Amino acid sequence: MKQIKILFTLILLLASTNVATALLIAETAEIPYQINNSDRIIIGTVTDIKPFYDHTIVTIGVDEWLMNPLSTETITVRTKIGTNLWTEDEPTFALNETIILMLEDVNINEDRFGVVFGAPGKHPISDRDAVLQELAVREQAQIEGNFEDKIVDYPPSPVEFILPTSDHGLDMDGDGLYDYLILELNARTTAPGWYRFTGDLYVPLGTYEDNGKTATGFQTIEFASTVVYLNETVQVVAINFEGGRIRDNQINGPYEVSILMNNEKRDFGNVLDCSTSEYDYTEFEQPAMLLSGPVRSKTDAIELSRQKAAEIGVWVGEVNHTEIMAGYSDELWALEFKGETFDEKFVVYSNTTDDIVHWTMDATLKRDPVIPFMGATGTLMILIGAVLFAHYRKHIW
Repeated sequence: MKQIKILFTLILLLASTNVATALLIAETAEIPYQINNSDRIIIGTVTDIKPFYDHTIVTIGVDEWLMNPLSTETITVRTKIGTNLWTEDEPTFALNETIILMLEDVNINEDRFGVVFGAPGKHPISDRDAVLQELAVREQAQIEGNFEDKIVDYPPSPVEFILPTSDHGLDMDGDGLYDYLILELNARTTAPGWYRFTGDLYVPLGTYEDNGKTATGFQTIEFASTVVYLNETVQVVAINFEGGRIRDNQINGPYEVSILMNNEKRDFGNVLDCSTSEYDYTEFEQPAMLLSGPVRSKTDAIELSRQKAAEIGVWVGEVNHTEIMAGYSDELWALEFKGETFDEKFVVYSNTTDDIVHWTMDATLKRDPVIPFMGATGTLMILIGAVLFAHYRKHIW
């Protein structure tokens, strides 16, 4: 009977918790729909979680701004989940996890934000390429005037570009292959300050008919960003596209480049379009040494990742894939190692293992399942009922 009392006590505790429900339309699960309803998008790491009676405040360190960046490095998100309240479709967070968040502004002066559509607006880091691809589609559609949703009214650009632009390949190790495609812009401004330039390197794929309209297809090859302090003096702005992505896409140039610009106060949208010289993709290779970033050497990044793996007790074999990620103003190594069962991936954010993010490349294996509270409660009720039934069956039969 003691066990039965404990089980019924659990039932009463579950029943006493306040549960709120939220209804979401199917489109909220789609990345394009989320982007169109987001004010900003980040990649961030959870650094603190403070639960309260009817809500939770989550502190997130910003690793990378994917859309409409701000200068802040830390934000807070409020969820409608507390010690005595659980709302379905609200996002849940774990300390030290790194995720992608679709954000809506709550109070940007205080760095407070909400997650668009709740749980659907939180994505695993593995969705980064899908988000970037959709952002590229969105930007290109804006450029071509075919974007049917709300068009952002960007302020006039305070930066003057002195044309023409120039480009060249950079062979860092003398092996006859280009490690980078360097695009150089000459610029000046009457509003001195730090400006971020993001280049979208792409290739048009021709036109096609879509819903009665003529649209242009394209393939994005690489994104790259740089932050430069500009004033009234003409300065060179260099945007460095790493060669590995160019080679992997197997498309020859000339390439098209769209340049987007922002500073810490506002976005200026697309400020310049240009074309590169002709290149053969076989002229490029992935560099072994980055032009910028916290850890420039691939060898050093591999060693740091192995140290991180040893610290967390994960076995790793040889490196089977390397990616260079574009950060806010520099580059990051993303390394995939052969693991015991699945690949183990490490993203190197600094030269200390504390700032290396790890995840297993099978999301269903090591990621805890996120079950809506009503589902979890129902599951627990079924389990408790099964235990009760087994208890009585044992004593009756």
